[in-house]
Amino acid sequence: MRPRPLRDATLRELRPLLEEESAQWEAELGWDFSDVRAAVAAGIDRGTLPGRWLGDGRRAHAYCYYMVDSGRVIVGSVFASLGQRGRGLEEALVDAVVADARAERGGTRVECQTLFCSSAAVDARFAAAGFTGRQRHYMRRELRDALPAADAPLPPGVCLRPLRREELQSAAEIVYRSHFGSVDAALNQTYATPASCRTFVETLVLRSGCGRFEPEASWLAQGPKGPLGVLIASRLAPANGHVCQVSVTPEAQARGVGRALMAASLHAFRGLGLASATLSVTVANDRAHRLYELLGFRVQRAFAAHAWARPPARIELPA
Repeated sequence: MRPRPLRDATLRELRPLLEEESAQWEAELGWDFSDVRAAVAAGIDRGTLPGRWLGDGRRAHAYCYYMVDSGRVIVGSVFASLGQRGRGLEEALVDAVVADARAERGGTRVECQTLFCSSAAVDARFAAAGFTGRQRHYMRRELRDALPAADAPLPPGVCLRPLRREELQSAAEIVYRSHFGSVDAALNQTYATPASCRTFVETLVLRSGCGRFEPEASWLAQGPKGPLGVLIASRLAPANGHVCQVSVTPEAQARGVGRALMAASLHAFRGLGLASATLSVTVANDRAHRLYELLGFRVQRAFAAHAWARPPARIELPA
């Protein structure tokens, strides 16, 4: 089988694979994939979704799609049916999709996070194609276990209050400042500029970009001179809350603000009747990773973030 353009596939051929993928990520990650599945299905039905697929003429065995956004190509799922794994299908799809993505007119950058991938071997394919990558962890915590104290100490003059929709600009500025010069900003253009951070925050809060926004578990840390920390939470599934983003300004880091934001959200999740909480973190972010472990989160799935920039541009990681 050779990877064929996804635009040539029919929804009838892809539907069983999309349903299998949705069921897997809900069971494995606590992630309700129905909205993503519906959007992908609509793109396939219209013949407008770019990507590749492999099948036998009756049904698809594997597929990979991508999206183009302001010159950046973002590779989505790389998924093969359970009975077809271990045959190199995902690797063949990555090779074909990377070639397609690099050929996109006006495309200057290609990114992929392999959380929704059915084969860990694809990480090596991105590396072989010249991508720069770093390991990430998807972490989970059961909310029935003892939670950290809800009244975690804060620096003098700092308090937590619910994040309001009219404060998204302040939230975006905190996200940008906390990521400036970081590995995450180098690998994910979302964090590259104040404008991209504003778009990111609006996507999370206003457009359900990572599950349904959960205002009762989202917080802003207010200091004497203004906001200095933010946590944006969502509900990925009926029983699973997700920490989409937690950021603290550089001058307020290592002072207990991030811990207090996390504790407040965990208690809010439990109060909403949820059973678990999840988040993702780059392994190289040692301080955040240690905090999450201390708060009871455990690694559920290892994946990677990959990025490639068209020469002469380069992906520059901090030392």
